[in-house]
Amino acid sequence: MSHLLGIDLGTSSVKAVLIDEHGRVAAVAQKEYGIDTPQPTWAEQDPDMWWQSTCAVVSQAVRDGGIGVDDVKAIGFSGQMHGAVFLDRGGSPLRPAIIWADQRSAEQCRRIYDVVGRDRLAELTCNPVAPGFMAASMLWLKENEPDTFKRVHQVLLPKDYIRYRMTGQFASEPSDAASTLLFDTKNRTWSQELLDLLDLPRDILPAVIHSWSVAGDLPQEAAAELGLSAGTPVTAGGGDQPIAAIANGVVEPGLLLATIGTGGQLFTPLAEPAYDAELRTHTFCHAVPETWFIMGAMLSAGLSLKWFRDNVADGVPYEQISEEAANVPPGSDGLIFLPYLVGERTPHMDPKATGCFVGLTLRHTRAHMARAIMEGVAFAMRDSLEIFRELGVTYHKAIASGGGAKSPVWRQIQADVFGVDLITVSVAEQAGVGAALLAGVGVGVFQDVAEACSRAVSYGDGAEPIEENRRLYDERHAVFRALYPGLKDVFSSL
Repeated sequence: MSHLLGIDLGTSSVKAVLIDEHGRVAAVAQKEYGIDTPQPTWAEQDPDMWWQSTCAVVSQAVRDGGIGVDDVKAIGFSGQMHGAVFLDRGGSPLRPAIIWADQRSAEQCRRIYDVVGRDRLAELTCNPVAPGFMAASMLWLKENEPDTFKRVHQVLLPKDYIRYRMTGQFASEPSDAASTLLFDTKNRTWSQELLDLLDLPRDILPAVIHSWSVAGDLPQEAAAELGLSAGTPVTAGGGDQPIAAIANGVVEPGLLLATIGTGGQLFTPLAEPAYDAELRTHTFCHAVPETWFIMGAMLSAGLSLKWFRDNVADGVPYEQISEEAANVPPGSDGLIFLPYLVGERTPHMDPKATGCFVGLTLRHTRAHMARAIMEGVAFAMRDSLEIFRELGVTYHKAIASGGGAKSPVWRQIQADVFGVDLITVSVAEQAGVGAALLAGVGVGVFQDVAEACSRAVSYGDGAEPIEENRRLYDERHAVFRALYPGLKDVFSSL
């Protein structure tokens, strides 16, 4: 039977996911790695380490799947977004990659706003700029390592570098290119205006092709390193968020995806690009044709519960924490948690924000704190939902995803806080599966993304909002929203 291979190049690991033509997972292989921090605020990774790790997991997945190398019909990608890999004329990295978590370019971000203007930047990119985005990292390199910058022949996003190692072809695609803040998001092309304003050369940026397009075939040398057949088609792929959305079936307007992983994202597709003029959300190109998406992102969703488990709850299993939280009434008897443990993005875009419990009394227990954390994460995600509503973005179905969707009480809290029916998806390894499905579209295994989703995506348990809880959470969310403005100066002073 023919199989499709999805490669998910993440921040902490790379995974190879092998699926059959019905979307069933045949094998998963994973290799973890770290982030290098040679100086405070820096976050770098070795591109060659990505490649060696990718070769290892691809070979392992094919072995574990028990298939012949000729049975892999196409390769697709999902990748960490925003980062920059700087290559010389021979295609070798000039320095370690600067990834999305890097914070060194805060001054360059401020200068981008000064030079371009917030309103014009929003019109062109539909996004705020942040440290770790390719635009800011390129400016930092130009100003701080000018000799290196002069030698740059191509700059690639992380997953585009791995695809280059496989095919020898420089390319990108809209869903990831839009995350660089050098991209005209509405017109799905590099912005010459932005490049001119920032005095950055156009010729070091790769051509942009469709996310499902075949970017090249495996040559003999790369095929041997990967343990695959020469000539295997390699498709462009996409950024991790839109690719995971494909595995959740979130490929057309009217669908809302709520993901609680380490961070939290609220994601919905758009038929036309819409953006928040206050730059509190992100609008990027989707990996499906002529579709965009708007996304609110928070930094400490599941991370907040992990901090609680490791430091307060004596490392008890998440299942036990969930059961304890379920025995606490909605509203946590007046306890509210602000989940800003590492700052916050949507809607505050404030790296100085910190986490806190408000309303703590003698009657509150560990279980109260656990439920307050779950409610606080849902409140923070609802902040994004309120911005969507301000922009007139509507939806008729909501899908809960990530580790938070495994908890029945957390699913119910989301349904009550959002005021919408939630369902879950039974697809595991969503970024890798989504990458493989998109590769299948590229080589004709599926007619289009909709057909790929219809074959592979199935839905499981969900939750319906309880009216009494919904009304209570409406009141508590209003209190939650009032806390950040009252504490903003305190956060900064701390």
